[in-house]
Amino acid sequence: MERIKEEFLDKLESVISLRGKDVLEIGCGEGTRSIEIAGLCKSLTAIDPDPELISKAGTESHRDNISYVVASAEQLPFSEGLFDLVVFTLSFHHVPKDKMAIAIDESLRVLRRDGYIVFLEPEFNGSLFESEIMFEAFDGDERKMKALAYFVMLDHLKLEEVAEIADETIWKLESVEDYIEAMKPKKNLDKLEQFLRDKNFMLRASRRINIFKPAKPVLTS
Repeated sequence: MERIKEEFLDKLESVISLRGKDVLEIGCGEGTRSIEIAGLCKSLTAIDPDPELISKAGTESHRDNISYVVASAEQLPFSEGLFDLVVFTLSFHHVPKDKMAIAIDESLRVLRRDGYIVFLEPEFNGSLFESEIMFEAFDGDERKMKALAYFVMLDHLKLEEVAEIADETIWKLESVEDYIEAMKPKKNLDKLEQFLRDKNFMLRASRRINIFKPAKPVLTS
């Protein structure tokens, strides 16, 4: 699968410049987006709880200003006020539901006072998500966790929303086998080829970019 369209960083840069920023990426996986983020910022610390993914990222997505660290969103191994920007790259809905608010608190702890927290999250529409449900592929049906993640970020009292931006990612597939290798479908495989042909071997996924800053404390008399 080849990612042929994604405007996340362009849209983020239209609101916040990454130039000269120290950035923390949460949920970097194999470092696919880490390289792109690091090309715009001063330094990038990219974390993921999976040691194998971090090892692969360090090998295949290396750049001098990137540090890959095994860590989880709800327990960040960093001192206070270390980053200008914290970015959850398609990862916040993967945080256990009872730890989501804690993950935001941790992000705020390591964030500088004038910093921002950004959530790139999957939406509910698009042929990619349709295929995940129909073929029980990749992460399967995540609609409940996506909805909960959205609610938690909007409901968090220490966050003030700056912007919400619609985004879309498009992938091009070389073949049915390409989809199977990347997405690991588990059911309805007899319908897979026709599904992909109907989509011209192009899969779309709607995304949402939510940008927040720390909320100002409420003054009481």
